[in-house]
Amino acid sequence: MTFSHLDAGTPEQHWQAAGVSGVPEAPGRGRLGADTLLVVVAAHPDDETLGATGLIRSVLAAGGSVRVVMASLGERSHPDSPTHTPEQLVGVRRAELASAIQALGEGHRDRIELVGLGLPDGDLAAHADRVRVAVVDLLDGHPGPAVLATHYRADGHADHDALGHALSALAADRGLALYEFPIWFWHWADPARHPEWRDWVRWPLTAEDRASRRNALSAHASQVSPLSPAPGDEAILGPGMLEHFVGRSFDVYRYTVPEADTSAASARATEVFDRLYREREDPWGYRSSWYERRKRLVTLAALPRERYGTVIEAGSSIGVLTGDLAERAERVLGLEASGVALREARRALAGRAGVAFEQAVLPDQWPERLPGGRPADLVVLSEIGYFLSGPELERLLDHLERSLALSGHLVSCHWRQEVDGWPLDGDEVHERVAGDPRFRLVSRHLEPDFVVDVLTRAAAADRVAVVVPARNEEDLLPQCLQALVRAADRWEEVHAQGSVQVVVALDDCTDATARRAEAVVAGDPRFHVMDLAEESLPAEAPATGPSTVGRARDLGLRRAVELLSRSGDAQRTWVASTDADTVVPRDWLVAQTVLAAREDGPVVVAGTVGLDSSGADPQVLQRWSRDYTHGEDHGHVHGANLGLSWEAYERLGGFPHVAEHEDVALVEAARAAGVPVLATDRIRAETSGRTTGRTAGGFAGYLRGLVTDAG
Repeated sequence: MTFSHLDAGTPEQHWQAAGVSGVPEAPGRGRLGADTLLVVVAAHPDDETLGATGLIRSVLAAGGSVRVVMASLGERSHPDSPTHTPEQLVGVRRAELASAIQALGEGHRDRIELVGLGLPDGDLAAHADRVRVAVVDLLDGHPGPAVLATHYRADGHADHDALGHALSALAADRGLALYEFPIWFWHWADPARHPEWRDWVRWPLTAEDRASRRNALSAHASQVSPLSPAPGDEAILGPGMLEHFVGRSFDVYRYTVPEADTSAASARATEVFDRLYREREDPWGYRSSWYERRKRLVTLAALPRERYGTVIEAGSSIGVLTGDLAERAERVLGLEASGVALREARRALAGRAGVAFEQAVLPDQWPERLPGGRPADLVVLSEIGYFLSGPELERLLDHLERSLALSGHLVSCHWRQEVDGWPLDGDEVHERVAGDPRFRLVSRHLEPDFVVDVLTRAAAADRVAVVVPARNEEDLLPQCLQALVRAADRWEEVHAQGSVQVVVALDDCTDATARRAEAVVAGDPRFHVMDLAEESLPAEAPATGPSTVGRARDLGLRRAVELLSRSGDAQRTWVASTDADTVVPRDWLVAQTVLAAREDGPVVVAGTVGLDSSGADPQVLQRWSRDYTHGEDHGHVHGANLGLSWEAYERLGGFPHVAEHEDVALVEAARAAGVPVLATDRIRAETSGRTTGRTAGGFAGYLRGLVTDAG
């Protein structure tokens, strides 16, 4: 994290608009008593005032005592000052700090004390052990309950982060409550991009508390005011920065409860699991236990796909399951909170191609970039969910949903017996995940000891009918059908066998199109080659007119739906259209229905196309690249990449029986009827760059026009 106190920073009104004043109130405020010791560990003078005023004043008001451990005197705050050396600033800060402590203890000055450590400003990470010793001495000398407060461990300032990590480890070791106060986080963070603050807690401030803070900040004159008018002597805490503290009627803390408290969450994951893995390299017997091995075998057997591209394993531990997943994937990224476990995982899988690890405390350290730069085809949550609070689990699902491919799978595996000291149990984790409306349960393996769920994205349909109109397409149709076989396979991986039907609608073919089509799909019951001149048509089909592409597309779709309906009704059926000179992506059918499920009600999904450059006119390609827009909310309509629900298709009257532009007419009818059109580039098919098509106009005519216009 790189920032400067001279930066404009995030305005306080942005935090207010995002809802910072609505975070839940801190628990445990009523449990503070006369026997409570609060130890506040701060990196520099003024940090105690900015971060811990609410805690300090509340403990003192309850009759407890406060010790403010000041690690350094902030002598490096003005490295370019022409008027003050670091040695001079030490004297200034020492006097200011004494006055500030007096202001914070107003009315209770006999119970607040300052403990100065005199450590070097800017290098506290190298002296974390000395800080720990000082705090341990204070804790050991106090017979009653104690509470710790220090900097937020990801505040962005090296000294702050070092103390946050050191005290969080100590709090975990001692089973103490820890309040982490963010300071510079409010300055550099974006409320939307850094949502971890939503799980923090609010500590209300009384009018007297706020007055004490203002008085204490005034005492820190060398921080809130310029040392002089000269460059390099600017105030460290400008008005915008101070507004995060003096403008609020509350403090905000990241709260970590004692380890014995069942409301614990991910905040202590690194410390707890580092300690666990230091004690035993394989604490759960992943390598030795038949139970663990069998559970992995069940998990792997549940995967619907033989191979995956990118896999993310959340909670990779020492890499045992990671190695098994690598046998089924091109690349695997293991995420683990414990650095000790990661070292062992990296050692065990050293040299394994396609395997990488990252240290990440989930959910808020979910990776922004994935291996290969593509969405994940599989995310595995194995034995991690119960270490999260409910809101954290929801955020984790938010992160992985954004990272998951439209046809991707989510696998969750958890122990079902009682879990001590953590927020959730295995069954509750699986209920929450399976109950998320963005996902659909594909399979569940349930035993007394563990449960394995496989989920995929929610879809707008569970059956799909596809039409490919073809007139004299003996050269290009085979590759179109080969792509549709792959798309049908992917659909059935996500849904069920026999839930897809593709009809090739032959329309006045005089070449070998029929024979070539039969050769590609021979024996595949999902494909049907229909010669419009020979076969009887569905009873509900409109009266046929002259042979046209609109007629072929419409009657072919109706035959596909009729074939599907023989095994059930046509409800929740999706209909999709492509062209004989087009190659659709493997995820084509799944992606259409997943994107449609995000809309409220029926929707038409209109994808984009790319040009096959082989054999295409270079001038056409150049003009195409210049004029065609790939992006969301594009303005294109292609019968080669179109889909909608069967219910909506019937309501709109289907493709009109016209010689060309039947796709545009259907989309215009949808808009006129109030059916939204989702124009997306997330589904892109590849079509031929030919300029001589099967109709006078159409897409080939459009490409031909590009050359004519250029001429």
